[in-house]
Amino acid sequence: MLRLLYAGIAVFVLAAPAAATENKVLKCHTGEARAAGPSGGPALVANVPASMTPIDLNAVLITDKKLTKSVIVEGLFAMRTPTNGLKIMARLVNCTKYPLVVQARSNFMDGNQMPTEAASAWKPVFLSPLATAVYEEASIGRGNVGAYLIELRPDL
Repeated sequence: MLRLLYAGIAVFVLAAPAAATENKVLKCHTGEARAAGPSGGPALVANVPASMTPIDLNAVLITDKKLTKSVIVEGLFAMRTPTNGLKIMARLVNCTKYPLVVQARSNFMDGNQMPTEAASAWKPVFLSPLATAVYEEASIGRGNVGAYLIELRPDL
């Protein structure tokens, strides 16, 4: 009985999230993020070989080189909605010491990379200095959606 109690406690301790220490001021290493290679997953590629860099799908495409020195994509999330659409979210980190506004939009595609709907409207994302913000969008393409691409650009 005592063994079972200890085993139960051990399982609980292992399943519980690790205790966090106090967070420090955010430091970003944007160069490491920029140097990351392709995901190895699906990508948009040009019909003419080597005429453009492949664009990873199920990812964020930052369309401005200067912006890659200010923002890091910390996480991407995708889940099916009750109506079988796809809801996507990207958590962005502002690596600067000043407020930043970026714009984001989403593209949804089927398994053959054919668009299932028009690209969403550009939406502003407000990032406080050295903080995070979340961009989210939901498809209307229902079960047809097999991939997505989030585009990120500077605020105009």
